[in-house]
This record gives sequence, structure tokens and C-alpha cells, in this order.
Amino acid sequence: MEMSLLDAAIKGLTNILHLKVFLAMMVGVGIGTFTAVAPQGLGMPLVYAILLPVVVRWEPVTGMALLIGASSVSAICAAYLPILFGIPGGSGSQATVLDGYPMGKRGEGRRALGASFMAGGMGCLVGTFTLALAIPAAQPLIYLMGAPELFVVVLWGLSMVAVLAGRRPIKGLIAAVFGLLIATVGQQGQSGIMRFVFDQPYLLDGIPLSIIALALFGIPSALDLALTKIGVEQQPAPLKGSLLDGVKDTLREWWLVLRCSFIGVWVGIVPGIGSQVVDWLAYGHAAQTSKDAKNFGKGDVRGVIAPESANDAKDGGDLVTTLLLGFPQGVVTALFIVALLAWGYLPGPEMVKKNLDIVYSVVWIQGISGVIGTLVGFVLAAQLAKLAQVRYSVMVPIIFIFVLMGAFSVNRDPIDLLVVVVFGIIGYLMRRFGYPRPAMILGLVLGSLMETYLYRSMASYGFSWLARPSVIVLLSLAAISFLLTMRARLKSSPKAQAA
Repeated sequence: MEMSLLDAAIKGLTNILHLKVFLAMMVGVGIGTFTAVAPQGLGMPLVYAILLPVVVRWEPVTGMALLIGASSVSAICAAYLPILFGIPGGSGSQATVLDGYPMGKRGEGRRALGASFMAGGMGCLVGTFTLALAIPAAQPLIYLMGAPELFVVVLWGLSMVAVLAGRRPIKGLIAAVFGLLIATVGQQGQSGIMRFVFDQPYLLDGIPLSIIALALFGIPSALDLALTKIGVEQQPAPLKGSLLDGVKDTLREWWLVLRCSFIGVWVGIVPGIGSQVVDWLAYGHAAQTSKDAKNFGKGDVRGVIAPESANDAKDGGDLVTTLLLGFPQGVVTALFIVALLAWGYLPGPEMVKKNLDIVYSVVWIQGISGVIGTLVGFVLAAQLAKLAQVRYSVMVPIIFIFVLMGAFSVNRDPIDLLVVVVFGIIGYLMRRFGYPRPAMILGLVLGSLMETYLYRSMASYGFSWLARPSVIVLLSLAAISFLLTMRARLKSSPKAQAA
């Protein structure tokens, strides 16, 4: 018997009221904070890739607490580098540089950080509340969606992300198709047919997704750090002023925070937009709706509040499509789906129907982690600023060690070490020649889901599922959006501009 929404929300809360879950959440918050502050370009995809082989062996809620705790706080503390050093702290904090760094140079670094923490925490809560409200709102629609509709929705999400993943759409599509092909290796779940096994017992269950993700993001990141010697060499802006002034600024601009937070939620829900533009959309909205827009770019605190609130609210929008529809909006949520599949959950309508309490556990973890991350930023502002000067020579060997240990810990099979090296080389070559690795990961993750929904559609309806009105509508929308996006990307490509 399916539980009510209230019962599911209460049970979701009781799921996380355990000491080990809270400790895992705190460790995740610490990892996410360090990732946001460290200037080596580690990124949350690398953190998820390293953590996956470990957490998939934990109890599900404990593992979720670690992963969600890390990702929910990574954006809240991402303003250190833009404000103190004038360099982006991530793809969603580039616009913060425009006003954050001028504030830091003129002695208002603490004020800018206080505004970013408060705006980020409020944005995280807006995203979390939106996620919580989306569950009852989407439930009637979810119960109307069958396997045919879900197949089209997943195909739509994959096509959009593949096109938008790289500068050249064709390379994004090639990478996504490569991921889909690798996803077919092993025994087919419904029919039992062996595919691309070549009489190798290791390939019977397919190549572990956690190992592939670890290799694609771990090895290239370590090699890039070793070869490019990325680090912060300049002296940071002075950490002066008052954090409380930034809090007051944010509370005074609460209406701007709310509007930009909903921009972030919208960007998270709409397929294919991603974190690359969320801060710029919010920054542009703040400047366009301001009566004194001439102050933007010269150290206006609103230029910090707008992008930071949108960047943190986006995570809630990402989880809406990930948990309710079953397709990710980026590589981080794709890796989160890998973890859910390893724990035995099928993200999407089935998870909403059968494991609604787990969905609400994610909601609770997201909100609580955001509050804790905000408090950590306020309490440890001065100490965290020192982490930004950690040298690359310290991080490279640590990354390599964690990559190899994580790969071996999956099955304790030496072949896994060979696989991680092979796919690590593939990942480095993809990065070197411009083939987007996120598109490949999405192909891997969505490949099995697409195949499951397609098999169910054919078993239940034959080819007649293609004539369902809802399928025709979704296919039309997917095709139109795909063609329009391809056309726009081709027009903006370097060759088109040269012509």
C-alpha cells in the first residue's frame, strides 16, 4: 500500500535522524566546502566520481547524506575565489567575479562573502521548497505516464544535453552515442541475451558505471593538475569588513533573492541549460531590473547576491527532474543516478510510487545541508580563505591514490585497475580533443533506463505505443527543441562566425 505524502515526509525525516547519517552529512558538507574553495579546479563531478565506489556499499540514506551534503554546499562556498582572487570558483560563480572582486579589493571582502553566504543559503532553501512542492504537484502526472512516455522523456533529455555539452554539437552526440554503446555491454536485463561479452566473465554484468565515472574524471583531472600546475599565485584581496553587513544587504534585497532563486530553479528544471549560464541569467536580470545599473561591475553587492542565490537554487531544480522523471540535468546528477541504481532504486516515477520516503529523505538532506553549509561559511570564513592557496603538488598524488583505491574497492578485482587506467586515458583524450565527457556519462546512465522503458513499451503495446497521443506530442516537442538547438549552436560555432 502506497503511503500518503505526509507519512512519506515524516518517514523521510526519521530516515535521517541517525548519528551515522548526520556524521555522513557533515563529512559531505566538509568535502563540498573544500571543493568549492580549493583553486585546483577539482569540481563536484570529480568528487562524486571518487566517492561513488565507496558510498554504493553503504546504507542508501547514509550514502545519500554524504553525496547530497557535498553537492548542496559546494555552491554556497564557491564565492571565495571570485571575491578574494578574481577567478571563478566554478561554472556557476563566474558572474560573481564582476562585482565580488572589486568589493574585495576595496576592503569589503567580508561584506561580499556575507552576502554570498546568505544569498546562497536562501537560494538553497527556495530550491529545496520547490522540490518538496513539486512532488505532490507532479504526482498526478507521474501516475499517467507509462513506459512509452518515459522513454521519450529520457531520450529528449539525453539529446538536449548531448548537443549542449560541447562547443561542437556533433562531438557531443558522438560522445553520447559512445556512452550508449558501452551501456549495452553485458547481459540484457529482460531477455538475458549476452552482448559484447567475448567470453569474458568480467563483462557479464557490464562495466561498472562507478569505475568508468571515476576514470573519466579522476585521471584527466590529476594529469591536468600535474601538467598545467594550476594554482593561485597572486595575493588574495584583504579579508576586511563585516559579514553582518552582507547579511543585512541580502535581507534588504530579499525580493531580488527570491526572483533570482526561481531563475535558478527554472534553469535546473529545463533540460540542457545547466550551470554554465545560470549565474549570467541572474546577473543580467538584476542589472536590467535595477534603476542604477551603472553601478554593476564596479563593486555592487547586488552583483554578488543575484548569481549566488540562483546558483544555489539550481540544485533543487536539478533534483526535480532527476528524482521525479529519472533523467539528470548534468554530470553530478547523472552520477547520483548511478548511486541510486546501485542501491536498487529506479529514479523517476517508479521511485516516487514505491520509495516516496527516500525521495523526501533527499529533500530533507538537501535543505539541512544547505543550512549547515551556510553556518560553516560564516563561522570559518577566515580559515576557509587559507584553503584557496593549497598547491597543486599536494593534490595530484592524493587524487591518484583515491582513484586507484576507489577502483579497487568496487569488487576487489585487479581487472578494475586496468579498466580505470584504460578509461582514464580515454577520458584524457576526450578532454584533449574536445569530446565532452558529461555527454558520455549521460549516455551510460540513461542507456539502461532507455532500454528498460523501450522493452516494457514493446512488451506491453508492440509498435502501437508510437501512436499514443502523449507519445506523439512528446516526440514532436523533443524533435523541435533538438532541431532548434542544433541550428542555434551551428550558427554560433566558430566556422559559422568566420563565414
